[in-house]
Amino acid sequence: MLKKKIYVHQNIPYAFNWNILHHKAKLVQSDQNKEEFRNLGTYFKKIYQGTIPNDLFNLRSLPRVSQFKIRGLKPAFMASFSKSLIREGKIKLHNSGSRLPKFVNNVFEAYKTSEIRKKPGHEPILKNILIRDQNSVAIEIPIWKKINNNYITGHIDLIQIENGLVKVIDYKPEGNFLLSLPQVATYGLFVKSLFNLHEIKCISFNRKEAWEYDPRILLTDVKEYLISQRIIERKWEEFLE
Repeated sequence: MLKKKIYVHQNIPYAFNWNILHHKAKLVQSDQNKEEFRNLGTYFKKIYQGTIPNDLFNLRSLPRVSQFKIRGLKPAFMASFSKSLIREGKIKLHNSGSRLPKFVNNVFEAYKTSEIRKKPGHEPILKNILIRDQNSVAIEIPIWKKINNNYITGHIDLIQIENGLVKVIDYKPEGNFLLSLPQVATYGLFVKSLFNLHEIKCISFNRKEAWEYDPRILLTDVKEYLISQRIIERKWEEFLE
C-alpha cells in the first residue's frame, strides 16, 4: 500500500511515503481533474525511484522554503490580523473536533495508552494520517524549483486530494499559523505552478485547530498588511512569479 523512500538532507532524515491505493482511488473518482492527479503521481514516482536532484537539498548555500516566516510583527498585531482574516472568511478555522486535529489526538492517546513517555513527532502523526485518511496520498514530499538561475528546496509534510482539489498541508505542533503562513503558502503556490493545477488549498494544523486558505492570500492580504506595518523583510516574494 505504501511506497517508501528515505532521504537524508543536511543530516535530517525525511521518510517519503506514497499511498498508491489512495491515489489510484482519486484517479477513478475524478474525471475533470484526472490529468492533474496523474501528473502528481508521475512526480511521486520520481521521488520513490530516487530520481531527484539530491545534491540540491544538501547545499546549505541554497535557500529553503522553511526559512520563510513573518518576522518583525508584534504578537498582538499578529493575533489581531489573524482574527480579522478569519472574520472576513479569508482563512477558515477548524476546531479540535475536525478531521486533522482528531488524527493528531488519536496518536497522542495511543502513545499514552502504550505508556510511551514522549510526545509523538511528525513521522508517526503524518504516517497515521496517510494510512487512515482516504484523502491523503503522500507525506514528506521533497520539492524544488529553479527561479532566476537559482534553486530553492523544501519538504511538504502532507498532500491530500479532496473533492477534486489538491491540498498542501503542514503539521505545526507549536501553533503560530500566521507566523509560518509564508512557508506553507509558498509550497502551495509552487505545487500549483509546477503541476498547472486549476486550484489549490493550504492547511496548517495541530491538536487544537486547523487553518485552511487559498495560498494567494500571501500575495494579496498578507502582503498589503505587512507593507502597512512597514515590514520590509518578505524574502518569499522574489521566488514567487
